[in-house]
Amino acid sequence: MDDVNDKELVIFSIGNPGQMNRHSAGHLVLKELVDAFNGKQLIKASGKGKYYHTATDGIAFVKSNTYMNESGEALKQYLQNEKVRVGQITLIILYDEFDLPLYKVKLSPFKKNESHNGVKCVRNLLSQSYPTIAAFKLGVGIGPKPENASKDTMASWVLSNFKESEKHALLETSVPLVFRYIEAILQNNGVIKDCQRIANYVNMN
Repeated sequence: MDDVNDKELVIFSIGNPGQMNRHSAGHLVLKELVDAFNGKQLIKASGKGKYYHTATDGIAFVKSNTYMNESGEALKQYLQNEKVRVGQITLIILYDEFDLPLYKVKLSPFKKNESHNGVKCVRNLLSQSYPTIAAFKLGVGIGPKPENASKDTMASWVLSNFKESEKHALLETSVPLVFRYIEAILQNNGVIKDCQRIANYVNMN
């Protein structure tokens, strides 16, 4: 991997408060990552905290405590409260991706027209207030989505609970994949230059 200056990783999961359904797959995976990297328990920010957080060497784990369409507010509060030096981090947004099947994860840069409300909210914050942050998204597959689904059908589906077999697949396949992505990024000193190169590295190991 490349020899570059170290950057701290900030893994920021978005979802809805409460029950860990499909739309909160990012939160579910973050919890497993904290355990895998021997992190301490997530602690709620003081006051009217919009996030939970903990850290290990080189990685900050942050869980939003807002609804999806307010994810940017949680991220903003975290960056301000913790006095994060934005030029020294790589930010990875961990979220549910309905266009990916279970067993799959995908690392990618942000797009101008994001369809996921939480990702869109985060992107708007970054583009307006923190354009210099090195930010990427790591989608955790929750598909396949229902065929010919209407807007209402999709809303109901993403808020539904995983079947036991689906949750098992997420824990046994998706979580280890995400772990390998994070390890690969750490081996590159926290810097992401080419998402596809990292994906190739992960899939070869």
